[in-house]
Amino acid sequence: MLILYTGTKCPKCPGARKMVREVARELGWKEGKDFVEKLIDGGNLKPGISKLEGEKYHLVSSPEDINPESTPAAIVGDFVIEALTYQIASTPSIVINEEAAFIGTIPTKEELLEAIGRV
Repeated sequence: MLILYTGTKCPKCPGARKMVREVARELGWKEGKDFVEKLIDGGNLKPGISKLEGEKYHLVSSPEDINPESTPAAIVGDFVIEALTYQIASTPSIVINEEAAFIGTIPTKEELLEAIGRV
């Protein structure tokens, strides 16, 4: 499982969202099952359709609420403590199989595929 931690006002997060979803499509991954995006500062956001950096997103409470056939999704909640367990203090950050792989950076496609172990 891949977890992408993002922030609502993070200037790098749109690029990370795009990269993770591009790689996920290439690998045939399903959002909610194989990867999720968690808004690290989403504790005050309500589930529903919203715009993040100008793009339409389905904000949800849990991975089970994600419809992979719908718009991209982001799980809302207060994930600061959870992120800190991976020693993540900045966004965007990517956790792969319970291990922080990228913190505060956007990996290239090749770097992300290598980290996933699919190159």
